[in-house]
Amino acid sequence: MLLNILLSARPSLKLGRRCLLVHSQLYSTRPEVKEENLQKPPVDLLNQYNKNGFVIVRKAINSDLVSELQGHVAWLMKRFPELPPEHLHHPLIEFDAFWLRVVSEPSLIELAKLFIGDDVALFASHYFCKMPRTGQKVLWHQDGAYWPLKPMKVVSLWLAVDQSNHGNGCLRVVPGSHRQALKQLKKSPGANVLSSHTDVDVDESDVVNIELEPGDVEIHHPNIIHGSNANMSDHRRCGLTIRYIPTTTTVTAPPSDPIIPMNWLLHGKPVPGVNNYLSWPAFSPIYSYSFSGCDTWNQRPEVHASAVEHSKSLSTEDVKKISLGKAQHVVDGLKNA
Repeated sequence: MLLNILLSARPSLKLGRRCLLVHSQLYSTRPEVKEENLQKPPVDLLNQYNKNGFVIVRKAINSDLVSELQGHVAWLMKRFPELPPEHLHHPLIEFDAFWLRVVSEPSLIELAKLFIGDDVALFASHYFCKMPRTGQKVLWHQDGAYWPLKPMKVVSLWLAVDQSNHGNGCLRVVPGSHRQALKQLKKSPGANVLSSHTDVDVDESDVVNIELEPGDVEIHHPNIIHGSNANMSDHRRCGLTIRYIPTTTTVTAPPSDPIIPMNWLLHGKPVPGVNNYLSWPAFSPIYSYSFSGCDTWNQRPEVHASAVEHSKSLSTEDVKKISLGKAQHVVDGLKNA
């Protein structure tokens, strides 16, 4: 399916179709991403990913969904002012149908399947919103060092909600560093998002700035060394991370773990005895963010009837209390890890 999208789709706005423009990275001593305007078939995506540890896909989602994403971020920040904008974590998904709608977007699932196979589950997701002038830096780290996964078979998609560039604290990666083993994390108190880092010497001439437009996606390996600077600009920088795992990967952490394991099956079949998958959240006209298709969302087979019934018994205050408590637990867990 993705091959057809990449090679055959016609960029006709009238027909509502789009093509995924994949840009090849050409590296120099300058820390920018240089690009060629070439479409790449899946084999080239994989080759680039295997060589560099990351790849960029342009216009992975359409402009309507980007607009809904931007509205969703505003809605979340208004609903949960207690949470730092850099820390809108996956426990909020439990009662958020739109979030599941985004991570199950077919174009994103097709991308994930290239890297982890046909049976796809969600392990975690997180909005990183760096507000103008105050958005915190993310120190050099490897994602896999934080995650209780066995095996470490996982792929991360960083979906741009806003324009992301060097000025407002875009993602920065060290190409080829994914070949290194996972390293022990070290505590890093102070003004940084994760409160920890990977102790590694990085040559700035090797670093690539991942500059994205809204709707673009950067895909990276769990071992790649990456981070980002603080946002010192007048413009917000927000992205949604999506961590996809194959259903053969086990989440080894107990429910009491600070990350609060919560897994959703998105495509294909589960493996008996591996992970417990939750019902997709029901849409509630009382407490949910409204989106295109929300009126028929609860008819999906992934939304269990029990979830729909449970949603009818909850108030906005109930949902906020439950979601905020769990999300804050993740924030505290990162600080105390």
